Amino acid sequence: MSTTVLPAHRSLAATSQRMSENWLRNVFSPDLYTVLGRDPKAEVPEGDHTPDITVVRAHPKTDAEHIPVLVIDIEDADTDYDLAEQSSRVAADGVTEYWVLDVIARQLHISRDPRFDASAPYGFSYKQVRICSPNALVAPQVAELHLAQVVDLLPRE
Repeated sequence: MSTTVLPAHRSLAATSQRMSENWLRNVFSPDLYTVLGRDPKAEVPEGDHTPDITVVRAHPKTDAEHIPVLVIDIEDADTDYDLAEQSSRVAADGVTEYWVLDVIARQLHISRDPRFDASAPYGFSYKQVRICSPNALVAPQVAELHLAQVVDLLPRE
């Protein structure tokens, strides 16, 4: 039986993804929402833009309810792609909240409120963007009472 060995930085991202998924599963009632996580050990095909974590309504009744309420990418390298290209793609899809958790810089980028932006790669960007330090308290917009410190979503140094 072989075991997949991840590079150290990818291992940090995989740990962060598990920690974030566990927190979100405690935040969102499984009767109302589903937390979907991509296998962090799986090889990502070229051109695949599937986010690391997606929170969707469990029983969508309308087309609008099929849109995720939160999308999170866990980054262990350069965040430029996620913060520009992927952010615009997610905003164009109508996702109201997009997070990029940078495990190397130990920061969380929170983007909210998608809007039309002709200069963005996919014609949309986020109106509100903030960078949170490890000590910042954060919560998804649709679950604003469920706070966590960014450091609780990061692996130990």
